[in-house]
Amino acid sequence: MNMTKCCKDCDRLQPRSSGSAPVRPEFQQPTMYDHFQNFQRFKLQKQEEQAIEKRKEELLKMNTNFTNWNPSCNKDMFDEFSTQDVALFRQQIRLAQNGERSMLESLSAVTEAAASSTGDTATATVTGTGTGTGAGTGTPGDKSLKKKDSLLTISRTPVVCPIGACGRTIGVTSVLSHYLRDHSEDFGVQCQEIYGGKRSVLVFDATTLEFRDNVCLGVLAYGGVKEKCSDPPALRGICIHNAFLPKPHEHLDAHLPILIMACRTSWSALLEDKELETKITKLENVNQHLLVLWLVSVQSTKPIHCTLTAYDKTMTSSRSIIAQVRQLNESQNPSEFLVNDVNSLRLNCGEINMLSHNGNECIHLEVMINEYDQ
Repeated sequence: MNMTKCCKDCDRLQPRSSGSAPVRPEFQQPTMYDHFQNFQRFKLQKQEEQAIEKRKEELLKMNTNFTNWNPSCNKDMFDEFSTQDVALFRQQIRLAQNGERSMLESLSAVTEAAASSTGDTATATVTGTGTGTGAGTGTPGDKSLKKKDSLLTISRTPVVCPIGACGRTIGVTSVLSHYLRDHSEDFGVQCQEIYGGKRSVLVFDATTLEFRDNVCLGVLAYGGVKEKCSDPPALRGICIHNAFLPKPHEHLDAHLPILIMACRTSWSALLEDKELETKITKLENVNQHLLVLWLVSVQSTKPIHCTLTAYDKTMTSSRSIIAQVRQLNESQNPSEFLVNDVNSLRLNCGEINMLSHNGNECIHLEVMINEYDQ
């Protein structure tokens, strides 16, 4: 390696060898273009890969039936057979580094059960007792491992703020923080903690909604099925924890943020032909207006349902629907999702006038979150 291109700052922080000590590995010699923090991350990654390779070799030596590997295989065949459980080894090393012994023991049980299977026709059901009968209930470590695996399916891609006046790109862990910090005062968005089966009521004036402008009527922090119990969604592996919360709301770090959205659009948004929608839509014709109400949240490992009920001040008329909470990684433009998505409450011009008493009163909206077992 050309030492003239090495990063002097990184090389200065390296432990020096004395006398006839062995030369340091090449991956510990960063170039001048490497940042020190990136170099440290790269070094840990190399060490982890070396530990994984060593663990694979030990496993193959002790369990020759694990991958049907034999010493006569060449290097290409060895790599092909031994890479089927790289993710499992990587998890085992990370759990050991974090000191999560209970999850590590369950991971070792999964490895041993997989090693006992021979051939393509062998199928085993891993249980908490390791008997392979499928009748066990599973240990807490197994449940924690399944919860961690399910969270890996959630996309970490940033989402766009569905409020029409904002449109900022935010991280999936910063959704609740974004609304508490940026929209709590400017747009009058209120945050309310809610539990399964409990209702939340908000009041809004439908006449103030601009045409085709998404508005957030409120934010709900869903804390789980049982009120005041330690079962928030993030701890049960349903969603990701919230980050960067304001100090008065730090107790909502494991809650699921749910946004109550509303938009005044036209019934022509239900048409699949968007060219025809553009031709027949007339903004000045209030008889074409359609009020759409829906709930949206970050991506979760299980569907969360809600009950939306819009009613008037005297509680003589109402409209209700049971829908599924939509996800922020999907489009929040009613003209795009109304065609194929039924998870929204739609009020036409006559229903808006009936619930608002011809625009003289506000509309009441009752929201209940329902979590069904799959």
